[in-house]
Amino acid sequence: MAFDAPADVAAIQEAWVRRGRFVSLPEGHRLFVLQEGRGPDLLLVHGFPSSSHDFAAALPFLTPRFRVTVFDQLGFGSSDKPCEASYSLLDQGQRAGELARTLGIERARVVGHDMGLTVAVEMLCRHEANELGFELDGLVLTNGSHLVELAQLTPLQHALMTDDGAAAFATNYDPERFAQALGFVWADPTRTPEVDRRAIAYWLAHGDGLAIIAQIARYNLERARYAERWRPILGRTAVPIRQVWGDRDPIAVLEIGRRLAEMSGGPLTVLEGIGHYPQMEAPEAWATAVAP
Repeated sequence: MAFDAPADVAAIQEAWVRRGRFVSLPEGHRLFVLQEGRGPDLLLVHGFPSSSHDFAAALPFLTPRFRVTVFDQLGFGSSDKPCEASYSLLDQGQRAGELARTLGIERARVVGHDMGLTVAVEMLCRHEANELGFELDGLVLTNGSHLVELAQLTPLQHALMTDDGAAAFATNYDPERFAQALGFVWADPTRTPEVDRRAIAYWLAHGDGLAIIAQIARYNLERARYAERWRPILGRTAVPIRQVWGDRDPIAVLEIGRRLAEMSGGPLTVLEGIGHYPQMEAPEAWATAVAP
């Protein structure tokens, strides 16, 4: 099911796409990519259920010092959403490395948010195995339920991990209602323009995205399944790791950030009074914390 975005949402989406371009991966699928700024490379990896536009408000605070690359992961935003593809976080990490190589990135700091946090850790695993394709200068982990047993997952998140629950979600999907409900993960929803939250909801359904929701939304199951791959590496890697966390996140609670800091030995910056999307709710403070 597809939904025509209302004029204000369509304007946001069209302006964002005009700033970037589409890049084909070796498997043949296209990803939307936006690169802006000059300096050392900084690669930002978004989460579920959104897109690279999550970082739009933070870009002005980063591009004076970095060449920033953001992209829509396969199955998200304006990128291709093929039904036959694998949406495992293992494969999303591989694609991120392939994209960086295609773009000519030789070394970069990687920032992962939400689901993208675990994709970034998978990139760290590939870097350790000399399979990433570029040098990883640093890793920043921000507001994601990587330690899934500590997360306060919602009933909807649990439902989406089942075939019946995902089918019901797709059948009954209302982007405006979903955007309104999404506001609860902000400590203060008024800090982000409402149209930006609504854009998340319409992008989710764009390009028949609801048809693959069951394949995508099971990433939290992988966080438990591949725990022995994605947790020990945080303590043994020589790559510097820092954590940046909004402390009012109702799902990826602050305790996850604290535990990740203990595991990695890297610093934790707590953004007080900020929710799950700190890059949208407090973009300047978030940008300063991830790239001090």
